[in-house]
Amino acid sequence: MKIGRSQDILDLYDWLPGHGESGVKVKAEGTELQVAVVSDGATGTSERTLRFSSVCSFYMQAFPGPSMLEPGDAETAALLRGVLVEYPESDVAKAWQGHFSGLKDVRHYSVAFLAENLLLVVLAGNVSVNGRPD
Repeated sequence: MKIGRSQDILDLYDWLPGHGESGVKVKAEGTELQVAVVSDGATGTSERTLRFSSVCSFYMQAFPGPSMLEPGDAETAALLRGVLVEYPESDVAKAWQGHFSGLKDVRHYSVAFLAENLLLVVLAGNVSVNGRPD
């Protein structure tokens, strides 16, 4: 399935230090996925949480590496900047929307955690961020 072009949603390095995250904790509860991004800074440890709602599917894998859904070169470049991206033309998201007969909005997101060498792929209705930066 094609994932299409990516669109930047959130640059994690707007609030992460230059050396990136020091940890990532993933918690699934019902149809919500919480991804706590921990970082060490001059004032100690801080944490911000990406909250994905109405999650249909997600997976985390080593990055870089082979993937079930292979992004193109431009999409990989966005991921290498530590940016949460959305794929508005994703065939996977369209298939999930078809499964729900168009009654549920499904969006395709990816983010690479560069210091942890992890790629997170999420199909969900929405994403929000909470927590305060240093």
